[in-house]
Amino acid sequence: MLLRASSQHVGESAELGATVGRGGDGGVAHGRLLVHFAESVTRGGEEMHAARSELRTGVGEAAFLEAASIVGIFNGLVRTADSTGIPLDENTLHTSKAFREELELNSFAGSASSPLDRADPGLATSSGPNLPGRELVTRQFKS
Repeated sequence: MLLRASSQHVGESAELGATVGRGGDGGVAHGRLLVHFAESVTRGGEEMHAARSELRTGVGEAAFLEAASIVGIFNGLVRTADSTGIPLDENTLHTSKAFREELELNSFAGSASSPLDRADPGLATSSGPNLPGRELVTRQFKS
């Protein structure tokens, strides 16, 4: 799924609501399967096995392995950040204010590590990651 800044970079729009269970496919092929898989892996339980099978059938073995790797990496990074109390950097604090509120991300426990009352989009220094000299590559799972 395209992240907000990288989708803007390639001239597309991201449907962020799909990432928090508000339906939709995020604007990518197999988006519903990908979101269902990511959510079920994060939560664990019996539903995870069916979601894994559905995704593998829907996207093929290579794309399934890539998706599973990404889910694993993000789970590890987020859990590490939350457990150690890493706050949002200043620019992310300010640039993400609107979509954090829209998606109700401030209700997650990890948000307690950041001073959200200071968020002010007018203080943002850029609209996204600063990657001078690098192209953002966007992959979509092909149907």
